Amino acid sequence: MSMDSESRKNWSKPKIVSIGSISAASLLINGFRDQVENQTAIVSTTDTGSSTGIIRKKFSLPAPGDVRAVLSAMGDNKGPQAILKRLFEYRFKPEHFVELDNLALGNLILAALTEITGNFSEAVKKAGEILGVKGRVLPVTTANTNIKAILVNGEEVWGEEEVRRLGKPSIQKLFLENSSVELGEGVSEALMEADIIVIGPGCLYTSLIACLVVPGFTELLQKTKAKIVYCCNTTTTPGQTDELTVLDHVEIITRYLNNIPPHYILINNKKPRQDIEEAYQQDNIYLILPTSDEVERIREMGSFPVLTDLIEEDWKGKRALHKLDTIRHDPQKVRKALLAIYEGKSFFSRKKEINK
Repeated sequence: MSMDSESRKNWSKPKIVSIGSISAASLLINGFRDQVENQTAIVSTTDTGSSTGIIRKKFSLPAPGDVRAVLSAMGDNKGPQAILKRLFEYRFKPEHFVELDNLALGNLILAALTEITGNFSEAVKKAGEILGVKGRVLPVTTANTNIKAILVNGEEVWGEEEVRRLGKPSIQKLFLENSSVELGEGVSEALMEADIIVIGPGCLYTSLIACLVVPGFTELLQKTKAKIVYCCNTTTTPGQTDELTVLDHVEIITRYLNNIPPHYILINNKKPRQDIEEAYQQDNIYLILPTSDEVERIREMGSFPVLTDLIEEDWKGKRALHKLDTIRHDPQKVRKALLAIYEGKSFFSRKKEINK
């Protein structure tokens, strides 16, 4: 099949939507930095910890933290926006403001913009203009709501911090405390216009499923013509997915997609160096690699497993974060895999897509 150069140019720039938080969005932003204008990040808004928790209590807002982080990641790296990105991510030090210890300035700015505009969605838009964002950052909902979970022992826990608390029994079911919340502005349009929708990577329950349980979200995923890809984590997440396998992750995501599996499952099959594994094992974070039986089971479910080396290159040690670090995906490797899936939509059979 031949294409003229202009058609090829347009065809090679898919409209991509990420679902989750900064882990999912930044992977695509960095992998498709030349196509940021074609990207939409749909971001969870139920975090209750750290800097975000302070803002939520003081201003009665949906969680701004992940939204702020994605805005900064998607912002312009040149000109005046470069310093503004650093400003948004600046965190106050306890010796200066005890009450604002570790609070990100960007969260305060979003709170102020919400009061000025009267609307959290509008505040996010204005912040995007300030930062020179070319793509779209959309809160999955602007309702001030929280996640709740039923644990395997029947206990019910409330709020993101409790849902991911270390040492508790495993999670049986996740839902929102308010089942009548509405999807955020622009979410429906983004899902319906997308060519590829990527769920993850990121915290399975508190970032990914926290989006999927918003009323109306999964119904839109059933209607969209986009290819839906679940990008499976490379490791377990303490407090959420301890001891879970790749297959467990896929089955849980599928359950929250109304038992309709994603079209593709993007899975890392590369074992990192021993020193990298051991560094994360100190934090009870363990590598998960697919077995042949799991791969076959995923195929039987109706998804196409895409197995390839996805882990980041040039590892320089664990990052000092307010949450636990993990073995990360390499943006360029993920880009290559997603473009193969996208291009296969028109030019290859699914069997060839997987083996490409």
